[in-house]
Amino acid sequence: MSLFIEGKVPLQGSISLSGARNSAIKLIFASMYSNEDIILENVPRLESIAVDMEIVQSMGGKAEWIGNNKLLLNGSGLSAFEVPLEAGSKYRTAFLLAGPLLFRFGKARIPKVKESVFKASPINRIIETWKSLGFEVVEDDDWISVASNSPKGAEINFKTSSHTGTENAILSAALIEGETIINNASEEPEIDDLIEFCNLMGASVKRVEPRKIIITGTHVFRGCTFEVQSDKYEAAAFATAAILTRGNIAIKNVKKLSMVPFINFLSKIGVNFEIQDDELRVWNATKITSTTVTVAPSPGFVPDWQPLATLMLTQADGQSLVHDTVYTDRFEYTKDLNRMGANIEVVKPSEVGIMPVISEDSYDFEKMGEPNTVSRIEGPSKLHAEKMHIIDPRYANVLVLAALAAEGKTELNGYKSLYEPTENFFDKLISLGAKITR
Repeated sequence: MSLFIEGKVPLQGSISLSGARNSAIKLIFASMYSNEDIILENVPRLESIAVDMEIVQSMGGKAEWIGNNKLLLNGSGLSAFEVPLEAGSKYRTAFLLAGPLLFRFGKARIPKVKESVFKASPINRIIETWKSLGFEVVEDDDWISVASNSPKGAEINFKTSSHTGTENAILSAALIEGETIINNASEEPEIDDLIEFCNLMGASVKRVEPRKIIITGTHVFRGCTFEVQSDKYEAAAFATAAILTRGNIAIKNVKKLSMVPFINFLSKIGVNFEIQDDELRVWNATKITSTTVTVAPSPGFVPDWQPLATLMLTQADGQSLVHDTVYTDRFEYTKDLNRMGANIEVVKPSEVGIMPVISEDSYDFEKMGEPNTVSRIEGPSKLHAEKMHIIDPRYANVLVLAALAAEGKTELNGYKSLYEPTENFFDKLISLGAKITR
């Protein structure tokens, strides 16, 4: 799909946030523990959700829309322990089905994600967790086979906090009798969605400290109704749109607690905003102050917001720094922003007087050296329209937002539905006055 985006149009009005994709895709698989009907509300209609549903349906489970954003799920019909290769290898989250499959069949066979449009992430923490819980794990080039011969509760100690690692540990331990403790667990708000949901199904999952979770296994899972929390990435994306276009946008259904680090960032850069109850309003940012941002796992400034911060700071007065302490390879989009007139250089932390930190425990500084994980931004930059092709889908929407801020009409080629992290992204932008044609 090709997009044509007219820049410099102030966006005005209000939008309501959709449900968080990063919560919903995990809850769908978690629901396969239950033989009773599960109803998930506020589920965004996205490509990744459709893939989850396809996997469940192909294995005999129930996953069907019963309303605009309402899903009916039931795992009683599951008849296979092997996740289909084609659908299961599209997204990394398919391994979260291992817990429900082990519960039902005593074994699970999960396809590995292939490096296609999305780069495969390390799964070392996933494998280590299964082994800690007493599961037998066998790997080959395409598959991971897991068997529950003599599972046992365990103490799982993550060297670095892991979002997906924590989710997998919760869902894998839910079926094991006895107590499992997760130390250095993720504090992402989507994890709390999963905890609340599992408890509604009959599990016992407690966050006893900010980074400590205790699970007591069970063999009885019941039906329930649960509402998926709103999307914190979407809230930040529309706040960014308001700032870049000097517009005035009211963002409704905001979960305030999950937005605290982003709101603190808005305060640091001096833009106009107010937050009241569940509404965040951002307007007419005539001047942006340069700053330094450290990207870190929740409760820090999370990686999903990193490109948005970098883009906004191209319009700030002076030099800004964005230091990513989570990933080593998430600044590729800056090449396109520089083509549009930005002045961004990706450098080593030590070059700007910052201690290099990477929270991914598979990264070996001695072998791989100090990574380029800081974007040094000189602003303000006058962005101009360009003809571009999307190379990395993770950054498709930051290029859309950049085009909204640029002078002229940008042509963006290669946009696919699976790139959308938020529901009805373009329709919402158009409702605010954006001039976008597809």
